[in-house]
Amino acid sequence: MGVNEFVSTPLVRLRCIFHQPATKVGRRDFLGFSGGSGRSFVGAVLLSLALLLFVTGCEPPQVPEYDATPPPSALRIAYLDGKNLHMMKTDGSEITLLARNLQPTECAPYYVSPDGQWVAYQQVDDGLWAVSTAGGTPIMLSDGLAGSVSWFPDSSGVVYTLNDDVYAQWLDTSQSPQPLAVGGRRFLFPTWSPDGKYIAFLETTTDPDVYNVILIQSDGTGWRTLGTTAPQISERRLCPDVVVWSPDSTRFLVDFGDPSFAFYVAGGSPVQMGAGLSPTNHAWSPDGRSLTYQDELDHLWLTKADGSDHRQLTDFPVSDAVWSPPDSQVAYIAQRSGDTALEIIDVQTGESRSLTIGDDFLESSPHWTLDGTYLIFARHVAQDQPASTETEGLPSAGIWRVPADGSAPPQRLALTGDAVQVFAIR
Repeated sequence: MGVNEFVSTPLVRLRCIFHQPATKVGRRDFLGFSGGSGRSFVGAVLLSLALLLFVTGCEPPQVPEYDATPPPSALRIAYLDGKNLHMMKTDGSEITLLARNLQPTECAPYYVSPDGQWVAYQQVDDGLWAVSTAGGTPIMLSDGLAGSVSWFPDSSGVVYTLNDDVYAQWLDTSQSPQPLAVGGRRFLFPTWSPDGKYIAFLETTTDPDVYNVILIQSDGTGWRTLGTTAPQISERRLCPDVVVWSPDSTRFLVDFGDPSFAFYVAGGSPVQMGAGLSPTNHAWSPDGRSLTYQDELDHLWLTKADGSDHRQLTDFPVSDAVWSPPDSQVAYIAQRSGDTALEIIDVQTGESRSLTIGDDFLESSPHWTLDGTYLIFARHVAQDQPASTETEGLPSAGIWRVPADGSAPPQRLALTGDAVQVFAIR
């Protein structure tokens, strides 16, 4: 399949449902119904959505399925230099400034759209914005400090939280922002399924330590509570790793507290993912059959998607584990022998190799190119401190790439930078 070809899967476009005038964002109203936490409110909302869908008879849009290995000319690297967002080709050429003064977060404070043509980001003390990767004037999506953000699968807009309510906003800002789930600071981490059929998110309960796990269809109907989770941390803004869908959209992981569970679209009992104390940082393999996670000592483990067959991959701490596109390898930042290094392990054989070692740098943010041939990563100056993967406050040593087979030494692409992402412009 060519890079510009696609196939269709069902997704009811939210703008069809909500083409009536919208209520103002920030109010606790939704299509004429008063806000609140009662299920009578939810029932009225769902009935309204179902009636509107029936009346409008909207056609589902095209949800692209992109080529897994686009040509090298389509690949780009996004990264931060200070608080500014930049983009370049994977050979380090054509460095472009996309946005300034991004809000600091615990992770990359920006989201690349599925088609690679837009980036959403939060500015410091300002709204949620989107800018084209081709350049041009940014578009304001929300004038408030947004929380979690998830792109529509067709890249036409975003779902985000504002004051812990869930809204949808299109890049076509003549469409007003539409409330999807509101009622008094109750909803967190809305995330689309890859096939565009569902949105999963968390809902607060009367117990401040317990959240309901909610699944709705992409037209806003079919509200279901799949279970509960008991997080031990507060929401991290603009971090997309709390609700993580499997590639086949049959289940999603809630990596938010201890323990972590996988919840199934078909229903049934959630499955605990990870063995031992405090398993965290789960990552699906591209085929959805396996996950990696870290235990309480940050050692790396492998488990099957059904939560069985736990196997330890490392006996030393790691961070930033990321699967290769062909599924068989995982890259990570290792701490061993008083040093840090970018390493790769074959999950079938357990054989590993170091791609960077014996230098004065700390590596972070490794990302594979989509063909699996290179790893792109950031480096910081270690400054004679003990081995650690914590890079905050350290001088940047730039953005680098290295062949995954170790056939050549690392090559510097940019003099300074961090918070790397690799994507393709479709």
